[in-house]
Amino acid sequence: MQTEFASSFRLFQEIADSRRSARSYLPEAIPEEVLQACFDVAIRAPSSHNLEIWRFLDVRDPEIRARLNHLCLDQNQARQAPTLIVAVARPDLWRVGCRRMIERLKYDAAAGVGDENYRRWLPLLQKKYRIMVPLLFVDGPLHVFAPFKAFLLWMVGWFRPIMRGPFGCAEQQMWAIKTTALACENFMLALAAAGYDSCALEGFDEPRVKRLLDLPREARVTMVIAAGKRGADAILPQIRFERSFYVQKV
Repeated sequence: MQTEFASSFRLFQEIADSRRSARSYLPEAIPEEVLQACFDVAIRAPSSHNLEIWRFLDVRDPEIRARLNHLCLDQNQARQAPTLIVAVARPDLWRVGCRRMIERLKYDAAAGVGDENYRRWLPLLQKKYRIMVPLLFVDGPLHVFAPFKAFLLWMVGWFRPIMRGPFGCAEQQMWAIKTTALACENFMLALAAAGYDSCALEGFDEPRVKRLLDLPREARVTMVIAAGKRGADAILPQIRFERSFYVQKV
């Protein structure tokens, strides 16, 4: 078991170490089957409540791509990478995710899908998506009910631990961004495992990117991912400090 752990861990560590932010790219395109396989890995990332409110926009249109390059401040990574992916957090799509989960759970219950443990959980899971998730996310028009929900749970929180959010536009956007970032990391690690490089860009004009891609007001562009084969002088030294700087025992 120890040998198996060491072998699999070393392999993953090599992949994680090889994933670096490439600053320049060769024009070589990522094969379509490789790119789609990496998207499949991204889909496996943890997703809050399984609502999966993130979307990856694979920009292929030459005109949109040229404008997106400029909105990414004409950085080398954006201009040179053969693939540019816009990772978007969509908190407004929680209803879609909730409805799809209800339909899937109903089908699984009717078809007897899964083992005995899963079937035992199905009634509770259906209640979760019919009752708890809507109560958690419904804030009314313009989130007008959010302060009242927050106050109510603050009162309950005096007596016992309780989940307190996300409430309001800002908290729901933060919740969606966190989930989207997990999918982005899966995607970039998958690219590294396939022998390709990536760079997560935060330098872009988000309002203009949203207008270019016709995204709704609630959407947040979490990052733009440049991907491809690294070019010359693409990698800068990676600076990390001792583990105790990041990891602390409490």
